[in-house]
Amino acid sequence: MTDAIILAAGNSKRFGKDNKLFTNFNSTLLITHVVSEICKSKLRNIIVITGKDHVKINKLLKKFRVQVIKNLRFNEGINSSISLGIKNLPRNSLSTMICLADMPLLKSEDYNSMVQFEEKFRNKSKIIVPHNKTTRGNPVIFGKDYFNTLENLVGDNGGKKILEENRDVIYYNTNSEGFYFDVDTQKDLTKLKNN
Repeated sequence: MTDAIILAAGNSKRFGKDNKLFTNFNSTLLITHVVSEICKSKLRNIIVITGKDHVKINKLLKKFRVQVIKNLRFNEGINSSISLGIKNLPRNSLSTMICLADMPLLKSEDYNSMVQFEEKFRNKSKIIVPHNKTTRGNPVIFGKDYFNTLENLVGDNGGKKILEENRDVIYYNTNSEGFYFDVDTQKDLTKLKNN
């Protein structure tokens, strides 16, 4: 089975003074909505990486089947959170889905469909990326052969460099909007609520 790392340590600077993860969505908070959908999926071990709002997020997620870990180096960028997540995966992990905590349109079925697609390539070194002919989306699944590279990432560009430099990328073709929409700004939130 595939394990999951949920990135929830960002400073949410583009959103404004408040952390976007605590904004209301569907009668709950964005962070709890996203985590709930991931927990309803077939993803096995689920790790949530937090930053400055660790205490509040940890309290909100007590009822979910997740391990919440604070990234003490969250100011160094997203790669420090990815690295920490990789370090805390079970030793027998074969692949991990790196999820973003600000993608509210994804349902448990979407995560499951990616996992099922990935299982076709279980014995291959692979990276699974949602794609709709013009755009790459999230989340992304990395096979265990990439764990060492992910653990040693530095900076703030996520796994983009790995995707750009690697020929093992397998595209999961989907037009589902949830794979390409995240909440970064107030404008994104308005669009979300209007839809």
